[in-house]
Amino acid sequence: MADVYATSFGVLNYSGMLFNKGNTRTPFSSLIGSRPKTTNYVEFTTGQEYATGGGEQPEISENASLIAPEARVVTRTQKTNVTQIFQKTVGVSYAKQSNMGTLSGINVANQIANPVSELDFQIAAKLDEVNADIEYTFINGVYQKAANDATPNKTRGMVNAIESNVLAMDGKPLTIWAVAEANKLVYESNGEVNGLVLLCDPTTLMQINADAAANGLTVVEASREINGISLRSVITPLGVVYLLVGNYLPAGTALLINVGVISPVFQPVPGKGNFFFEELARVGAGARYQLFGQIGLDHGPEWYHAKFTGLKTTFDASDFTKKVSVYGPTATVETDATITGATLDKSTVAADDTAQVSVASVNYNVEPASAATLSYLWQVRAKTGTVWTDLTSAYTGYNTSTLTVKADDAEKHYRCKVTATGTATGTVFSNECTVEAAD
Repeated sequence: MADVYATSFGVLNYSGMLFNKGNTRTPFSSLIGSRPKTTNYVEFTTGQEYATGGGEQPEISENASLIAPEARVVTRTQKTNVTQIFQKTVGVSYAKQSNMGTLSGINVANQIANPVSELDFQIAAKLDEVNADIEYTFINGVYQKAANDATPNKTRGMVNAIESNVLAMDGKPLTIWAVAEANKLVYESNGEVNGLVLLCDPTTLMQINADAAANGLTVVEASREINGISLRSVITPLGVVYLLVGNYLPAGTALLINVGVISPVFQPVPGKGNFFFEELARVGAGARYQLFGQIGLDHGPEWYHAKFTGLKTTFDASDFTKKVSVYGPTATVETDATITGATLDKSTVAADDTAQVSVASVNYNVEPASAATLSYLWQVRAKTGTVWTDLTSAYTGYNTSTLTVKADDAEKHYRCKVTATGTATGTVFSNECTVEAAD
């Protein structure tokens, strides 16, 4: 693609304040920016990992202690990431640079162009673009290590780095207890759980605030500052979690991160530094400048962090409404109805094409306010097997409350998976029905 220069009629001059409609927020980069590292090699280490044993009671007799046990070694594995190139180019014609006094649009007496220098403006705009690219990459970067000069290096971002501690939310909103569960996963992975930061989008932040309020908790505003970023906080059973609205997170995704092990890694050019502007060769009546830099993300041990996927992407305050019924001077929290069991109308059935078995009744921990919506899915297993298989449309009534048994399924066992929605929730499996050979 040919270079595009800023020219007099291509980029008009106006008066008035400048407002950038693009995204210039880089909270994650700012959060980790106080601990930069440098490297002179495109691949850098994010740490070494090893696992010690222990956690059991030894059984060593006095006689056995006279002979040293067999030697065992603890091995280490090195983890790495790479830096990648970020590069932008600016071109401004000489005529444009000398023509900043010509104004377009609405003007009044004595107004001047804003900006005064087209070159300075274009350079500043490219810096904003690079900062946004870095923020996006640090969140979403997909790892690639170049095998030749024609292949780009691509640094691994946080979303793709976190593999061990992942909570699939299946379209549910994020709650305090879900955050506590993620804390628990980090703890069980032997990571540090105090002072983790929940990086989320505005919808998820509203979900956390609403859930905290519904449970009598408080989200504390501006309770901590990291590298100039003010953080809210909320207390979970496994420690304080700080809250930060982030950009470029995939829809329905939030990250619980340990900021203390994350750093940007710069790869400076000798004699020039990193992310520098320099003038390129001139070929006519214009000036070209390039911005060049190399940076990667040291995300630390990935099991120091956690990830939520499949979060609800729209906010509904009713998801967090606290149900309270008052009797006299005390308040009693109502219990939501949950399905607790399902019973079939028979325990055996003869194998023929007209035999049927039905779900006769379902039970709840408390009676729903009105009839719950029930869905059904029948399953089958072999007489001596342990694995249940979902039935398909080859069976009449496979997804209804009544199943028609197939004649060639003698000596097999059936059960029904019943799921409640609406005024009750939960999933249960019924008792089994045995299919006996027809006479």
